[in-house]
Amino acid sequence: MQIRVRSGSHDYEGLSYVSDVPFVLIDLIHLQSISVDAENCTAWVQATATIGEVYYRIAEKSRTLGFSGGIATTLGVGGPFSGGGYGTMLGKYGLAADNIIDAQLIDIKGRILDRESLDQIRV
Repeated sequence: MQIRVRSGSHDYEGLSYVSDVPFVLIDLIHLQSISVDAENCTAWVQATATIGEVYYRIAEKSRTLGFSGGIATTLGVGGPFSGGGYGTMLGKYGLAADNIIDAQLIDIKGRILDRESLDQIRV
C-alpha cells in the first residue's frame, strides 16, 4: 500500500486523494500549533498551519520580525517549508525553505528525527 500525507490547504494535482493502487491517507489537520519566540527570532510551526497564520502569530509578538513564507497566505506550510515559499522578501531573505533551521520528522521506523539525529544517522 502507498502512504499519502495530507498537511492542509490545496492539492492541485489531487495526489492525496487518487491512486491506481490501495493507499492509506494520513491527515495531519490537527497539527496547527505555532509558537513564536521573538527574543530568539525563531518559531516552531506544525504541518497544517497556514502561511497567513504564521504571519499573524509573528506580528502578535513583534512589529519588526518577518518571515519569507510566500504570498499565498491560505497555503499550508508543508509545501513552502519543504522546498519553496516564494514571497515578497525573496530577494533579500530567500525562500521559506532557506530559513528553516530545524524540523522534526517521523521516519518509517517511528523514530522522531531532527537535524541533530539526522546528522548522526548519516555518519
